[in-house]
Amino acid sequence: MRVILVVERCHLFPGLSPQGFLAPDTIDLDRVDGRLFFAERDYMEQCSHYKQVIPYLVLTRGEGDTQRVLCYQRRSKHTEQRLGGLWSVGFGGHIEPEDGAAPASERRAAPLLQATALREMQEETGLEPGVDALDLVGYLNSDAQDVSSVHFGVVYRVALDALPGSDDQLIALVSAQAEPHQARWIPAQELPDLLQEGHGPDGGSFEDWSRLAVKGMYDR
Repeated sequence: MRVILVVERCHLFPGLSPQGFLAPDTIDLDRVDGRLFFAERDYMEQCSHYKQVIPYLVLTRGEGDTQRVLCYQRRSKHTEQRLGGLWSVGFGGHIEPEDGAAPASERRAAPLLQATALREMQEETGLEPGVDALDLVGYLNSDAQDVSSVHFGVVYRVALDALPGSDDQLIALVSAQAEPHQARWIPAQELPDLLQEGHGPDGGSFEDWSRLAVKGMYDR
């Protein structure tokens, strides 16, 4: 039985649930400190009264007009079947007990998210840029689809400029991991034009959270 970190929806959103890409000051993560708990994932996937908290890592190189985003296409037989074959701008995953074993009353969202972000980045991409590379840029909340309605994304931009290696070498390292079917760098300023269904790379489509993240971060 796999258990993952969750929080009651009402503790994240005291009122109505805001939708889309949310600015960093929209959510007070300190509000959920001490209210986080681990629960069986299979059950929580069917229960929208709770939110599974997920770090969502957007990996970039360059600044301004030269900034490019590391995008990848999930394998068709992905562990989350509802996302199989879709393109994504974000790496990440569930917070698990190994990321923080403190008693429930002492659990703090920020260190748990950072620990999970670094673990997931190493596992999914092979990259280890360090905690100082994590820049919180916003949140993702969407009830538009079953898979997004039970998750809450904490979006970090992760600048990889300080890492050694060319763009192609980083792609090779990421592609050697178990997650992506394929990966490529895409100029950030081109991403908003790729978000319509079937307009992504190779005629593919981006997942719901990626569309929201791109609109929030790059569609000016």
